[in-house]
Amino acid sequence: MRILIIRTDRIGDMILTLPMATAIKHADPSHTVIMLARKYTEPLVKLCPDVDEIAIFDEKSSAFELAKQLKSLKADAVIIPSPKRKLAMGAMLSGIPIRIGTGYRWYSFCFNKKIYEHRKTAERNEAEYNLRMLAPLGIDADLSELPSLQKNLLPANPISEKEYIVFHVPTGGSAPAWGADHWVDLAKKMQAKYEYPIILTGSSQEREFLLIMAERMKHEGVSVHIHPEGSLLELAAVLLNAKLVIAGSTGPGHVAAALSAPTIGLFPLRRVLSKERWGFRGKQTVNLSPEQSLQPQCPECTNCECIDSISSEAVMATARNLLHTQ
Repeated sequence: MRILIIRTDRIGDMILTLPMATAIKHADPSHTVIMLARKYTEPLVKLCPDVDEIAIFDEKSSAFELAKQLKSLKADAVIIPSPKRKLAMGAMLSGIPIRIGTGYRWYSFCFNKKIYEHRKTAERNEAEYNLRMLAPLGIDADLSELPSLQKNLLPANPISEKEYIVFHVPTGGSAPAWGADHWVDLAKKMQAKYEYPIILTGSSQEREFLLIMAERMKHEGVSVHIHPEGSLLELAAVLLNAKLVIAGSTGPGHVAAALSAPTIGLFPLRRVLSKERWGFRGKQTVNLSPEQSLQPQCPECTNCECIDSISSEAVMATARNLLHTQ
C-alpha cells in the first residue's frame, strides 16, 4: 500500500507523528510511506528512513488545490492525526479510497474510517494516539514505538565546546514557560556542580529575551553562550551532542529526546498541556510536572501557572541522575 500521513503543524507534533512511519515499516516493509508536511519540518522528516516520499503542504492552497496535490500522490490510504477542515475536505475530494480521521468533528463525514478518541482527556501521549490510528489498516502498532532518525545525516556540531548543557528556555507560546528566576538559579547550581558551560537556544525572535537571560546568568558567575539561530538540523546537532538538554514543552525538547540525548521536560498539570499528553519520548528522557497535592485546582485550571511550582532543586536532582548514567 501507499500510505499518506498528513501532519502540517509544528516540530514537536511532527516528532510525535514519525513513529507512525516506523510502525508501518515494521508491519510490512513493502508499504510506501508518504508524509505531507510544512516546508519548515521537512528537514526532520528527511532524517527518518521510514518515510519514502515527502510532499510539501502549501498553507495558501484551497481544499480543491490540495485535493489535486493529494490525488497526484496516488495514495491508497490517508491518515490525518491533527484534524483540520481543509485537510479533511482535500482528502475526500482527492478520492483516496481509505481516509482515516477523527469521528468528532462536523467534517468527519470526509473520513470513511473514523477514530473515536477525545485527545483532550490526555489519557495517552500524542504519539500513542497517532499510532492507534493505524488500526483500521490492520496494523497493531507498538505504542512505545520511537521514530527512527539517522543521526549521521546531521551537519557538524557548530558548538566549539566539547561538553555543555543546553537550556531551551522559550516555549514559543505553545505552553506556559518555567519562570526566568528558576532558570537562573538552575544555571548557578549547574555551574557549581559540573562546570559545564550553558548554551541557550531559541529563535531569532527570542534573541533579545535570551540576551537578558544570559546577562542575568553571567552576573551569577555562569559561563553561558547563546547559540545563534541556524538551520533546524544545526540545532539538532547542538542538541544531539549536549551532555544534557532541559526544555519546556517545545519542539527542540522533542527533537533532543528523539535523538536519545539526555533530556528533561518541564510541563504543567493542565491536561491539554500535560506531560501525559505532550511529554518528550526518548531513551534518556524524564518529564517533570508540579506536585498535584500543591495545586488542588489543577488540572482544570484556566490561568495555568502551576509550572512555577517545579523547583530548581527537583530539576537538579533529575539532572544528576541522568548525568551519572552516562
